[in-house]
Amino acid sequence: MENDHRSTLGIRIALSRLEKAEKLLAETRKGLESMVERDETTLPTHGTAEATVPTMSPTVAPTLATIAEPPAPAQQSPFAPATAPRPVAATSPYAKQPWFDPQRAAQPLKSPRPPKPPKPPVPLETKVIRIIAVVGSLITVAGVGLAVALAIQNGLLGPLGRVLLSVLLAAILLGAGLWLDRRRAVDASVNPGVSALVVTSFITLALVVNSLFSLLGWWPLWLAVAVMLAIWIAYLALTRVRKMRMVGFAMCIVAVFLVMSFFTSEDTGSWPIVIVPLTLLALTWKTSWNEVHFAAAATAVIVQIGYTMTVWSEATILAVLVGIVTALAFVCVSLFDPLEDNSTNTVTGIIAPLVLLLVAVELAENTWTIWLFLPATAAMAALGYSRSSKLATHMAPIALAATAVAFVMVWDFTPPLGTGARLDSTIVVALFFVAAIGTTIWLSLRAESRIWPWAFWLGAAVIVTWNLSRNVLSKTPLWLTDTSALIQALLIVAFLVVAVRYRKSLAVLPIPAQVVFAVAGLHLSMVALVTVSTWVGTFIGNTTGMWLGYLVGHAGTSILWMVLAAWILLAARGLSERASLGAGMVLAVAGVVKLVFFDLGNLEGLPRAVAFLVCGVALLAMAALRARRKDPVAESGNAAPATASEASPAHVHPDTETRTTDV
Repeated sequence: MENDHRSTLGIRIALSRLEKAEKLLAETRKGLESMVERDETTLPTHGTAEATVPTMSPTVAPTLATIAEPPAPAQQSPFAPATAPRPVAATSPYAKQPWFDPQRAAQPLKSPRPPKPPKPPVPLETKVIRIIAVVGSLITVAGVGLAVALAIQNGLLGPLGRVLLSVLLAAILLGAGLWLDRRRAVDASVNPGVSALVVTSFITLALVVNSLFSLLGWWPLWLAVAVMLAIWIAYLALTRVRKMRMVGFAMCIVAVFLVMSFFTSEDTGSWPIVIVPLTLLALTWKTSWNEVHFAAAATAVIVQIGYTMTVWSEATILAVLVGIVTALAFVCVSLFDPLEDNSTNTVTGIIAPLVLLLVAVELAENTWTIWLFLPATAAMAALGYSRSSKLATHMAPIALAATAVAFVMVWDFTPPLGTGARLDSTIVVALFFVAAIGTTIWLSLRAESRIWPWAFWLGAAVIVTWNLSRNVLSKTPLWLTDTSALIQALLIVAFLVVAVRYRKSLAVLPIPAQVVFAVAGLHLSMVALVTVSTWVGTFIGNTTGMWLGYLVGHAGTSILWMVLAAWILLAARGLSERASLGAGMVLAVAGVVKLVFFDLGNLEGLPRAVAFLVCGVALLAMAALRARRKDPVAESGNAAPATASEASPAHVHPDTETRTTDV
C-alpha cells in the first residue's frame, strides 16, 4: 500500500509539472505572436512611436530573455516595453547598432546567383544542317553565275539585264530568309538555312556592285564604295536587330574579301572601305557573341596584314592610323563591354591590339607616324589601370611593357629630323628616360610584383643607350665628347638614382631577376660615368684630356663598384645579412670581371695600376672585416661577462672583494 501511495504521488507531481509547462509554453507562444504582430504593424510605416507589448508573467520573461537576448550583459529584454532607438549619425559607420533592426530585417535577402548552366553540345544533326546550308549557298552562287554566263553566250541577256537579274535574285534570297525567320523568337537560335540565304543575298549584291565599277565601268569607285558601305551597314543592322549570330560570324569572313576587293591605295575614293572592321566591332557591342568577337578581331588583323602587302606610299599614313585606331577600339570594347569568356576577352583585348600595332609598325618605318605608337601604347596602359576587371589587371602591365618596346622602335625607325642621326637619337633617349623615371615611380607606388614591366623597361634602357655603350666598350672616346652624349649620360644617372631610391619595390622579385637587373644597372652606371669623365676631360684638355678622362672613367667605375661592395658588406644599415651579402657579392664579382676582362687589356698607365691596387685592398678589407664581424668570440664573448660583473654587485668574486677591502 505504501508503495502504491508513493507511485500515485509521483504521478500527481509529474502531472502538475506538465500543466505548468503547458501554461508556460502557451504564454510563450502568445508573447511571440504579439511580437510578430507588432513587427508587422511597425515595419511598413517605419514609425518611431513606442509599441505596446503584452505583459508577460515573471516566470516567462527570464526564460525568453535567455533565449532571445544576445550574450551582451547590458542588453534589455526583448519583452520589455520597446522604445524608439537612439538616432545614429549616418556618417558614423562604427557606431553601435541595435541587435535587431526592423528596417534591415524587412529587406529581402539577396539570393546567390545560380551558376550558369553549361552549354549543351551541338547535336550532330545541327552540324550536318549547317554544312549543308553553307554548301548550298556556294552552289547557289555558282549556279547563278553559270546561268548568267549561258544567257550571255546565247545573247539572251545584256549587261543591264544581268545586273537587274542579280539584284532581283539577291532580294528574293533575302526575302525568303526573312520569311522563314518570321516566327522565330528573337532569343532563339537561327535556322542555318536562314543564315545561308541572308549571307548569299549579301554576297550577290557585293558582286553586283563590284562589277559595276571594275567590269562594266558604269560607276566611279567612290560611288561603288559608298553604295557598298550602305548595303553593308544595312545587313549588319538586320543582323543585330534579329540577333542572327551565325550571320554576323559569316559577315566577318566576307569582310576580308570585301575590303581587299574594293580598297586600292592609288584612289582615295576607296579609302572609306577601311572602316569595315570597326563596323564589325560595333556589331558585337553589348552582345554575348563570343565567336563573333573573336572573328572580328581575326578579320581586323588579316585586313591590316593585307595593307602591308598592297599599300603604297600614298596610303601609308592612312593604314597606320587605321591600325592604331582599330587596336584602341578593341581595347575599349573589351574593357567596357567584357564577355563572360575570359579567353575571348584576352584575344580581343590584348593579343589582337598588340598584333595590330606590331603589323602597323612595318608601314610606319621611316615616317613620322612611328611616333604615334607611343601615345597608343600609353593609352592602352592608362585604360587598363583605370579599370578593375580581370582583363585590366593583365592588360595594364603588358601595355606598359609595350610602351617600352614602342620607344625602342621609335629609336630604331625614326627618320632624321634634319640635324643628324645622333641628335635625333638623343631626343628619343631623353624622352625615354623621362618616361622611364615616371614608370619606375608608378610601378613602385603600385607595388608591382610582376617581372615583365620592370624587365622590358630596363632592357629598353640598355638598348636605347647602345650608341654610348658601343663607344664606351670599343675604346672610341671621340663619340663621347659631344654634348648630346653628356645629356644622355646625365639622364642615365637620374634614372639610376630614382631606381635606387625605390629599390624596395624590386626586393619582392625573384633572386635571379634581381641579379640580372643589378648587372644591367651596373652596365648603365659604367656607361654614364665613362661618358661624363670623357666629356669633362675633353673640356679641360682637348685630345689628351679626352683619353685621360676615358681611362680615369673606367678605373673610377671599377673602384666605385668595389667601394660600394665594401660598404654594403661592412657598414650598410637596414639590410639583412642575406641581402647585404647578395648585393655585395654582385658588386664585387662585377668589379673583378671588369678588372680582369676589360681594364687589364684596355687601360694603361697609372689609372690601371690604381684601379687594381684599390680594388685589391678593398677585397682584402671585405674578407677580413666581414669575417671579424661574424666572429662572436673576439669581442662579445669576453665583454659580456665583464659587463655583467660590473652591473651586478651580487656576482662580485670573493677575491676581488677581499682585495678591495684590504686596499
